[in-house]
Amino acid sequence: MPRGLSVSRTASIAALAGAAGTAVALFALPGFGTPRVDPVETVEADGSRTEIFHFSLPQDGIAVTHGGHVPLPAAPPGVPVFSKDALKRGFALLVRLRNAEGRVIGMAAELEVHPEGDMLATDLAWDTDWILVLPGRGMLVLHQQEHSGELGPKVINPTLASGQDWIGDWTVQTTVGPGAGRRGVILGGSGEFTDSGGSFVEIDRLTRFSLTTGLSGRVELRLNRSGIR
Repeated sequence: MPRGLSVSRTASIAALAGAAGTAVALFALPGFGTPRVDPVETVEADGSRTEIFHFSLPQDGIAVTHGGHVPLPAAPPGVPVFSKDALKRGFALLVRLRNAEGRVIGMAAELEVHPEGDMLATDLAWDTDWILVLPGRGMLVLHQQEHSGELGPKVINPTLASGQDWIGDWTVQTTVGPGAGRRGVILGGSGEFTDSGGSFVEIDRLTRFSLTTGLSGRVELRLNRSGIR
């Protein structure tokens, strides 16, 4: 378990994923309970396995909310922003998850806890947890530290100043730790992932930012998984 990540926090993100998944699976993921989809993965020389998951926004978005501190709309309409003080720096995202072939094979829940400070003016780092739910295979729990990098000065701030959508092609590895090589860590999971460890990185490709519709682009999670069952 990475430093600073408590058992209670891991339990909280698992509860978030479970509650959200139960609420939307029947509507947002037709066939959510279908049998296991074989993984699209590469077996490495050391026996570990590399597997890529991704989703596109807004196409694969199911729900998003936060504490009102980021210039993105909560969605879908009617989803409230976090109002309690303990959640004010939180950001939560629920999406359909695809494999390397583009097939929808499950869903993912992301929970970010942002630090105090202006994320649009300075390069800040924060904790992010992912829950990947793959029907017929199990659930994976991931943890990483991300950073804002040039997102504010390059994309969001110009849009706030002009009121015009930003359109471009910006790709960045958001992961900066806490594992070796500035990679995130795989904490474990359930089902075939019960004994899983290893590392991962998140790579974001942003193509549009709008004050009304939010971010458009692709998010990729590249996992290198050990402890194969």
